[in-house]
Amino acid sequence: FSVNTNRTVVSNRLEQAKGTNATAAGDLVLLMDGNSFTITGNTTINAITTTDWQAGSVIRLIFTGTPTVKHNTAGGANTATMKLAAGVDFVISKNPTVLTLVYDGTNWLEVSRSANAV
Repeated sequence: FSVNTNRTVVSNRLEQAKGTNATAAGDLVLLMDGNSFTITGNTTINAITTTDWQAGSVIRLIFTGTPTVKHNTAGGANTATMKLAAGVDFVISKNPTVLTLVYDGTNWLEVSRSANAV
């Protein structure tokens, strides 16, 4: 592991923590204790809070409920919209479903999704 002013080099494995579970809500709040979060509940998610997140942050949302994740829908203060694949809402119907997003400083952009029947 080495750090200089422009980059960090990890010579082995980079382990990211699983954060505290979050309940689906219009404005989804993710704590700063990890990069992967189990999302419980079925409430529609419009936006994700940006407090303590910086551009380039990658998150994985692991759904155990069946919420709808809204494409490009404004949330409250200190939130960012989600720009989803094909520009449409994502209705979670199988569990677990994993949605990976990256924050570009303005929006959370979809990187990938997978839905697996258990």
